[in-house]
Amino acid sequence: MKKPKYNSYPTHPMSKPQKNTIFSLPQDIIFDILSRLPTKSLIHFRSVCTSSPPLISHPSFTTLHLSATGTADDHHILIYYESTDYINHFYSLRSPLTFQETLKLQVPYKTLHGYLRIVGSDKGLICLFDTNYYSSLGTVILWNPSIQKIKVVDDPHNVHDKFSHFVLGFGFVLRSLEFKVVEIAYDLDNFKVNNSVLVYSLSRNSWEKKEGMSAPYYLTRGWSSNVFVNGFVNWLAFKEGDWGVSRVIMAFDLDDERFEVFDLPKDIVPNYDQINISSYGEEFLSLSLCAHYVGINGETWDVWVMGDYGLVDSWKKAFVVSQPMYSVPPLLMKNDHEVLIVLHDGKLMLFDAIKNEMQDLETQGLPSTFRAITYTASLALLNG
Repeated sequence: MKKPKYNSYPTHPMSKPQKNTIFSLPQDIIFDILSRLPTKSLIHFRSVCTSSPPLISHPSFTTLHLSATGTADDHHILIYYESTDYINHFYSLRSPLTFQETLKLQVPYKTLHGYLRIVGSDKGLICLFDTNYYSSLGTVILWNPSIQKIKVVDDPHNVHDKFSHFVLGFGFVLRSLEFKVVEIAYDLDNFKVNNSVLVYSLSRNSWEKKEGMSAPYYLTRGWSSNVFVNGFVNWLAFKEGDWGVSRVIMAFDLDDERFEVFDLPKDIVPNYDQINISSYGEEFLSLSLCAHYVGINGETWDVWVMGDYGLVDSWKKAFVVSQPMYSVPPLLMKNDHEVLIVLHDGKLMLFDAIKNEMQDLETQGLPSTFRAITYTASLALLNG
């Protein structure tokens, strides 16, 4: 009697290969399903499933994933701050609803110049600038903390270029699914508008000098922070006129690569000693503006919000903050009555103007170093 072959023995039904799996579906349907998952799940899926890496790493999928809005789990607030002894630097991911910390990040990059400044963040990439406290020159770094990958951007300048300082902006262009960095290089350290504009494209991995283009107004030698909303990089710039120097919002459209200028609120009281812009709204698609005043009754911040981005007539005064321990510019506006602030002693707080209450977020650092930006996880740089 013949012995039966090993593979002729009956097997348990559950041990048979399963033909009807997600990977038996058409590729475009698989991509659509996967694109709806949180980025963290995709990365985990990629590491444990032998069938998924080619799909998740496929250029068509990464493009589709960048065009998606992301799940609720992908959206965060990134808060940067330094310890009061100037030794430690913290990158803290927070819930956009409660601002409670969910994760601390570490940059996988050793600074060459001594200090990493945050330029901006969009669609999973954080743009950093490797510089020092005494210079505005340095190296641009693109970092995706979700996959712990960085890209060092080549310096567009050569030894023959002469300029006093430059400022940067960063964002993602949805129409072309493209990351861009804009640089304005000023060759004189005064209010004369004498500058050149360069744009870096990640997809081309190259800089382009915008011939015949210059920024219409002046940004200072010190670090000029920006806010990226609605496709525009926004700075508070200086405008020199017949009646002296005033402030305007200078914006650069990363899609069309052109400048626009927005006036401050018409009714703003002009004798402020500090002024600051930040992002505003539940989805942070517009601007807020805070002006600081010192009077006989103490210090106050007037908080304005731009209801429709780009429409000067949509500015409205939201509320006034008159907390005695509060003189650092607000970090961002969550809505019409909640603002993220830092007290004199470096405590991070969420202030509710309606309730006139402070919520302690149990974070303390060097007050002047705090920065808050939105962060949406993605697979950017996965194939770079």
